[in-house]
Parts: sequence; structure tokens; C-alpha cells
Amino acid sequence: MNKKNIINQSMVCSIIVSFETNKSFFEVVKRQLKNFNKIIIVNNSPGQTQKNFKSNKRIHVIDNQINLGLAIALNIGIQEAKKQGFSMVALFDQDTILPANFSKKMLGHINSFQYEYKNKISVFAPIYFNEVTKTIGLMINFKILRLVRSVPKKITKIHFPQYVITSGSFIPISVLDDVGLMRGELFIDFIDIEWCLRAASKGYSAVSFTGVKVSHRLGDSSFKLFSTSYPIHSPLRMYYYFRNSIYVYGLPRINLNWKIIDAFRNLARFIFYVSFIPDRKIYFKYITKGYYHGLIKKMGKLNE
Repeated sequence: MNKKNIINQSMVCSIIVSFETNKSFFEVVKRQLKNFNKIIIVNNSPGQTQKNFKSNKRIHVIDNQINLGLAIALNIGIQEAKKQGFSMVALFDQDTILPANFSKKMLGHINSFQYEYKNKISVFAPIYFNEVTKTIGLMINFKILRLVRSVPKKITKIHFPQYVITSGSFIPISVLDDVGLMRGELFIDFIDIEWCLRAASKGYSAVSFTGVKVSHRLGDSSFKLFSTSYPIHSPLRMYYYFRNSIYVYGLPRINLNWKIIDAFRNLARFIFYVSFIPDRKIYFKYITKGYYHGLIKKMGKLNE
């Protein structure tokens, strides 16, 4: 392997976006410190500072005066990491728990991959265990008018999903310079999907390693239907999800086949929420408002 291409720990900066954290966040940061030499915490809680971490020279805290949303907060962290001279960023939210050897394993896989493959890669990601549904996150791919969701197999050490979740993903700064940063107007939800699809339009692929696993919380609760557990999000989160999906459908350079598939999946998701989930009237209100705001491109934070 060409030593010039090797990514080592000193070249990677961890970026964590926090919002109204509790005591469990100390454990999240403690595990991060075992994995990264430098951490940037972008705090989106206007009434809560992360002053307890400011005395640690390995942690750089940015306290925002208002909740700017996940996308803009990630961009602030990325720009600070770039300013400090890092070659790669690892992106996280506050719900991801890392094993002690996470970064070592990820960098080992990344360096081996770059030696063995010539693919143009946008993002490297682990697989994740969803603590809400108690299931492994599925690999997402799509064929003509059909979405394929599959359980990652350990035998297949490398997967090429269409997109991966943001938390736990490693992205080279050079790729961000080429593809661009996260879309701030999305605020939260669909940020990772849009970015991966935008990168794919420029010839990049996402990579997921089954040899590395993190624990993550996706959803507020779970609902079992026909022996399958689904993560359930709050009505407000579903507003953002549906609004942003409609908005992304109208963006250029987004795969048309995916747009058609996802539009039908969204219809099924809408029926699911208003038919099976408690407080269905509230969900109906937020989801339909999301549809409408997506169509008229009313973006950013929802002011109720």
C-alpha cells in the first residue's frame, strides 16, 4: 500500500451535533475520546452550554445561539475541521454509542479498501444496531421501480448501499469539496439520503463495512406489524421527513428511479401512520402540512 494514501487517526476529526443532552451524553463523549484525537461538539441547544467539555484540549465546543438544525450544525463542524487541517471527518449525532476500537477498525477497513478497490467513494460507514427496534439496520439498494432492503451479511464484508445514515459515517474533506456540504434548508431528516444521492450523481459510491458495528437510536419507539418492528418517530419528525422528501424530489441530479420508488413508499408510510399509530389525527395534521410545505418549498425550522 502506498503510505501516502494511508489515513491515520490524527487525520480524522469527529464531529458531534448535540441537542438538549442529558447525563448519558458524557458516556457518548467518553467513548468518542477513546476513538478520536480531536472532537468538535456543535451544540444546538440555546439554553444549554457544553462548558463541562471546554477544559479538555482535545474537544472543541461550538455553542450556537439558536437551534440551527442538524444539517447546518454538521456544516459548521466540517468547516471548523477543515480549518484545523483535517483530511477526513467522522459525523455523529448524540445517540450513537461507539465500541472502544471503532475508529481503529474503520480506518483499517478504509485503508484496505482503498488499496484493493479503485472505486470513487463518497462515504465509508459501519453497520448499526438500532436500540429502539433491536434490529440491525438494513442495506438499501434499488433496481428499476423496486427498492431492495437486505440484512448485511458478515460473509459479505463490503456492501455498496445507495445511501447510509449520517451518524458513524467517515467522509474525506476532498469529497465534501467536490460534492458540497449538507443542505441546510432540510434542517433535519433526509440530509444523509439527499447527500448520498447527490454524490452518486457525480459518480461516487457509498461503502458499508459489516465488520464494524455501532449502537444507535433510530426512532422514539417501535411498532410491530406482521412480525416486523418499525421505528416510530414523533409527529414533528414526520413533518420534516415528508416535507423534505417532497422537496428532494424536485431537486436536480437526484435519481428519477429513486424518486418514483420513494414516492410510493411515502404513500405507504402515510397510510401506516394514520391507520395504526396512536394520535393518528395529529400525525395526519403534521404529515399533510409537511407535504404542503415541501411542495411550496417552505423550508428550515418549523415555527408553530
